[in-house]
Amino acid sequence: MALTLAHQSLIRQRKHERQVKRQRGQYMTPAALARRVVSQVPVHRYDRILEPSCGDGVFLAAIADILAVRQEGRELVGVELDGQLVRQAHVAVSGGGNGVGGPKPARICSADFFQAYLAGTTRDTSGRPTRFAHGSFDLVIGNPPFGATFNPKIEDLLDRRLGRRLGLKIKKETYAFFIVACVDLLRTGGRLLFICSDTLLTIPTMKGLRNLLMRAGDVELSHLDSFSEETTYPMLLLDFVKRDRPGHVVRDGEAVDVRSILATPNLSWGVSAETARYFDGALLGDSFVGTSGMTTGNNAYFVRKVGADGSLEEPYDFEFHDERITVRHEAERARLGRLPARRKAALKAAERAGETERRIRITRKKQPVTIAVPDSRYAPYNKANGRIVYSEPTHYIYWEDEGDAVLTYKRTGNWYLRGVGGRRFFGREGITWQLVASRFVPRYLPPGYILDSGAPCAFLKQDDDPDELCFVLGWLLSDTANWILKTAINHTRNIQSKDFERMPYPWWVSRVRRREVVESVRSMVEEARAGRVWRREDECVRRVGRLFEWEDGGGPKEEHGRTGGSRGRAHEPLVAQQRALW
Repeated sequence: MALTLAHQSLIRQRKHERQVKRQRGQYMTPAALARRVVSQVPVHRYDRILEPSCGDGVFLAAIADILAVRQEGRELVGVELDGQLVRQAHVAVSGGGNGVGGPKPARICSADFFQAYLAGTTRDTSGRPTRFAHGSFDLVIGNPPFGATFNPKIEDLLDRRLGRRLGLKIKKETYAFFIVACVDLLRTGGRLLFICSDTLLTIPTMKGLRNLLMRAGDVELSHLDSFSEETTYPMLLLDFVKRDRPGHVVRDGEAVDVRSILATPNLSWGVSAETARYFDGALLGDSFVGTSGMTTGNNAYFVRKVGADGSLEEPYDFEFHDERITVRHEAERARLGRLPARRKAALKAAERAGETERRIRITRKKQPVTIAVPDSRYAPYNKANGRIVYSEPTHYIYWEDEGDAVLTYKRTGNWYLRGVGGRRFFGREGITWQLVASRFVPRYLPPGYILDSGAPCAFLKQDDDPDELCFVLGWLLSDTANWILKTAINHTRNIQSKDFERMPYPWWVSRVRRREVVESVRSMVEEARAGRVWRREDECVRRVGRLFEWEDGGGPKEEHGRTGGSRGRAHEPLVAQQRALW
């Protein structure tokens, strides 16, 4: 039955609302959860309390109920960008719908929190000024936005103010910047309680934030059993007390040894004493370079799946032509429609001079053409798949004249990411794995492939032994490697090329075991190329994995495949400095 116009309109409206919520990173905290968090905090002891992204006011209402009953005179400030939510927050703190009558001592500011932070002040909805000076709040509490977009007018300024602390980069992510700004706003001895993504625990891009927090005070982290139906992201409660000195880190009630944290290249809060010992030697990044590959801009134009008969279908024709340069064309395909002033001036000059650029025109054929591969116009494309050890190519990319059509489209088509990730590694032999997976899904990558961003790769540095490919491929297949990956390096499902580089190199494995791994993996690759499909439960795969288990009481390090003494990593001066501070 056809949808009515009213129903179609409702669907469009809800879709638009979901898009707006994602842009603003709005994942509303259930009122029961907010009350539970607030009940654990003696909020009546704090003079100035801030909720920097107060949403519909559930935290404000829970705090205001306590302040109204137990102690008047405290200043409770909420900030919210969304005007509709500001109105809901006013209702929540005025007693409407919560069973508690009477006004609550809360001031709500309809404002962008980051603008208030930069300005040092803003006004509440009644027009009264509210201070946002550094060190001016005693308690900051709430659920900051996750994955939201920044106001482009202040984005660069925010990055300069918040994007680097104590020598390390802070990822330009809304919840990370919220945390850094709120640490600034806290007085010494003040407390921050945030519900946030558990990506804070291990992922390398949050290294700078972890470094800041544990250098500035005490950190306690507790996983939430559940959050809400709005998101499936695992969430945790961050409880931070500002000390202006290094403090402790506690994860789910257990102290995390700072020495173990400092042993990891990503300053992991997921590390344990058991995993820390594996970082007492070289890392994979000492021998390999990781890369993420490229995005084509539109795979439908260029990437073809191989059929069961070993052929592919080409539905498009490609034609090069010259077209005039215009500012409008460049602005339409620029990120957020923004062009740097210098770039815009150069484009205006080119447009006035009538300059042209070479572009690609892509038109659909009347009838697709079947092409048997291999074919000189197409190169194998390493799209991710679930095979381990080795896989025949499942996709090819149109790559005639060294990818002229693809690269021209990336430079001039309706696509703002012009860079070609991993280009210098195209065609090289290496290791690849699935980007999104619960563990490494590694396989040997033969020479000749063009690299896709969905299947990160790693390549040997020029002066290393070629046997390393087999040895490290065997390492990634082991349960030990995946245990370290998912507890200490990156516990999320996105396994980046930098995660590979930060993995420990198996320096504890003896030369005898190393030779056995290399021979076994080389044989497995040959069998896979002959048609065998390997599975993790196969005994040969399991046996290779057991060769990487820790050898308590093993031989001296000079008897092992590599020594653990010369790490030569850029983070070591920082680690030495941090150890001195503790």
